[in-house]
Amino acid sequence: MATIATASIYVFGFIGLMIYAAIVLANKQLCFVFGDVSDGTEYLIICGCALAASIPSVLLLFAIYKQKQILRIKSYQVICIVFETVLLVVCVVAVSLPHSNNWGPLIEPRGNGASITWWTQRKQTSSLCIDGKLYYQSIDQSTQIAGNCQYAPTYKTNNHYLLVPSVQFAFQLFGDNFTFSNVVKEDVSFFVTSDILSSQQYFKKSLEGTQQYDMHVSAGDTTQHFSNKDMFKLLSNPAQLKFLQAVGELDAKSAPQEFNYFQEVHGVCFYFVSAFDEHGQMTTASIEIAVKFLEREIYSCSGIKFIVSHQPVYSTGEHGANPQFSIAIQSFLDRHEDSNIMAVFGGRDHVFSSYQKDSVYFFNTGSSGSRLTNVFETSEMKNRTWKANRLDGPQPSDQSLNFGGEFHLLSLLQHTRVEVNVSKSGVGYVIKNIETGKVESTFTQDIKKPRFWGPIVSPYENGANITWWTRDLVKTSVCIDGKLYYGSNNMHETQTLEDCSLEPAVEKLYFHSIFVDRQQFDAVVEGKEIHFDNRPKDSVKFIITSDAHEMTPIIRKSIQNMEDFDFHICGGDQTYWSTAIEYDMAFPIWHQKPFCQCQGNHEAYATRRPVKQRDTTFYQQINGVHFFAVFIFNESDISATDDLKVNESISWLDANIPLHTGPKYILTHYPMYSTGGFGSYPLFTTQLESLIDKYADNQILAVISGHDHIFAAFKRNNLFTFVAASGGGVLSEVNDLETMGDISRVWNGTELHGPLKSDTKWSMNYENHLDSFLKFTRTEVQFGSGKVKYVVRDLGTWDVLVEYEQEY
Repeated sequence: MATIATASIYVFGFIGLMIYAAIVLANKQLCFVFGDVSDGTEYLIICGCALAASIPSVLLLFAIYKQKQILRIKSYQVICIVFETVLLVVCVVAVSLPHSNNWGPLIEPRGNGASITWWTQRKQTSSLCIDGKLYYQSIDQSTQIAGNCQYAPTYKTNNHYLLVPSVQFAFQLFGDNFTFSNVVKEDVSFFVTSDILSSQQYFKKSLEGTQQYDMHVSAGDTTQHFSNKDMFKLLSNPAQLKFLQAVGELDAKSAPQEFNYFQEVHGVCFYFVSAFDEHGQMTTASIEIAVKFLEREIYSCSGIKFIVSHQPVYSTGEHGANPQFSIAIQSFLDRHEDSNIMAVFGGRDHVFSSYQKDSVYFFNTGSSGSRLTNVFETSEMKNRTWKANRLDGPQPSDQSLNFGGEFHLLSLLQHTRVEVNVSKSGVGYVIKNIETGKVESTFTQDIKKPRFWGPIVSPYENGANITWWTRDLVKTSVCIDGKLYYGSNNMHETQTLEDCSLEPAVEKLYFHSIFVDRQQFDAVVEGKEIHFDNRPKDSVKFIITSDAHEMTPIIRKSIQNMEDFDFHICGGDQTYWSTAIEYDMAFPIWHQKPFCQCQGNHEAYATRRPVKQRDTTFYQQINGVHFFAVFIFNESDISATDDLKVNESISWLDANIPLHTGPKYILTHYPMYSTGGFGSYPLFTTQLESLIDKYADNQILAVISGHDHIFAAFKRNNLFTFVAASGGGVLSEVNDLETMGDISRVWNGTELHGPLKSDTKWSMNYENHLDSFLKFTRTEVQFGSGKVKYVVRDLGTWDVLVEYEQEY
């Protein structure tokens, strides 16, 4: 009995000791064993071994006691008994102790902001102080905003998620400082991994030396089960990097996911697609959904583009290609060869492989952390068995797993990541071994810039200004009715030749702007037809937008079905800083209908304007409708108003309004009345009210403005005022006291209707408030026969939010 008991003690004690030591040493976190983040497996193994060993230990001690041989106990027996006793005590006590098992944050760009996810062992409020406001999670899981960081939310949880609608901010969490920025940049860098499968070791290796990168992109299956334990392994010591990933085969089965989505980061466009359904199965339906998503969204962004999919298009790994998926993606790329798609990243097969078809690269990045695929067994690879750890050049190809082999460049059986550097001149790819840090290969690629942007056709006095950009240096010229209009990037330098076959002696440029001194003409600019007609009409239809801030997806929606309208009015701030790259994003897929924009505060403040804009104050007639644009900002301070400009604007309106007969609109970027954060500017509002009252019989129909990123409508006598600044920029925060300035102005939802009560300087004419919406909108205007109809449309759903009618 003593011999058996001794052997049992030794065996079980040794096993328990080794398991415990291995787990603690490998993870360096006791919470992996005992904390809430553990799934309990390690705890049961360790405590089970200790319990199993303790039974023979008790029997041995009892036998020794009966035989009165206490002095004959061996030292190793004493050690084992002591160890088992200590281990049992730890198993009992440890579960009641707190453990440092928080993880996060995971920072993911989302739309015009970011989502922040983290987890805590103890239930806490989900709250972060950002720019003096408290973002917190409510009981319905939505993100709410308090006007100051002293607010104390009550809802507590372990799983924390906040959505911050800002392109740039900073916050603190777990005592560490974190920053987020998603402003447009000319040089962008990121790296791509896939199939880390919760490997803490390789996840850390994949992050080494990446501090200089803007983002971490994954082609899926970063974790095995999406459990707290998996997330803790990867995010207990999080990086500062932004993170985005495609839905992997395991991801699809583990947690609710957005299977197909688009995200723009620093002006670079990422399209994440999934060939898998919610059961982790690749189906015809899921492939069709992915391709339809690409068809619908590929032109929602004008920057260079990357597609990320867990299923690779081509692969030399065990799974190989799926011909149905590969043909679908390749056919899509062939149909959109001018769409600036640079590369497709995949995963799933645990190897690195690279291909190139036409100008597009295909990278399989599934070798970042999981067990490398065994590619030497014929039973698994069939006729695709590797002969070495590296494959170079074209490989055998067929219509099954070998699909696309003729496009093969390089395959490696190594743990790798792909580092991507995007600049104005091109894209560079570096294939790096994450175990050794060695660069295994590099690839370069020229950016396929669109052939041109524009043209933008703007009514100007008795003619039109045509503006456009070209990829190549060319001379600025347009042939109209046999006459050649030519010039430079300044429309005031436009000259003409009587014969379009003549070669003008002007410099070749990228940016082009000419003036055509005609009310009606037809022209073709870089293959796009212009049919300009600014003669008066009995009935007119136009749209109003403002404050797009180069957000291409919203811009694209706002100009849908422009063929049904005569022209487009903009309240300013089409971009943030008026840099060339922003104009590339704001006007990539533009209509050729007349476009008239008043100057916004961002455009006025910008110092690098590539576009020569009109004067800050101007008059323009379009199809018999009269527009008067004024500007009241201080150009040296991006958001400050200027009393001198207010007085100058009112004087100019007073002098010019009586000169014209017919329906009139006043354009001003700063609103006359507003339920947004900026609200009214009393000096401007009171003077403008007096002016409009003075010319009450002069057919002034409405004041159109922007600046506050909302839609708001007021009516004073027969005058409408519209804040139409929800055309793309981040929607204004209107539900906190600090932004709104007075508690009576704080919104209690995403809509306001009817008269409002407030007596602050920002809330003039609230008694005549009609409707306000915190939604992306455009306003459609139709008038004729003495009547006007205004239709406000939700750009997200395309639903009509409200309609107004007016007689003149």
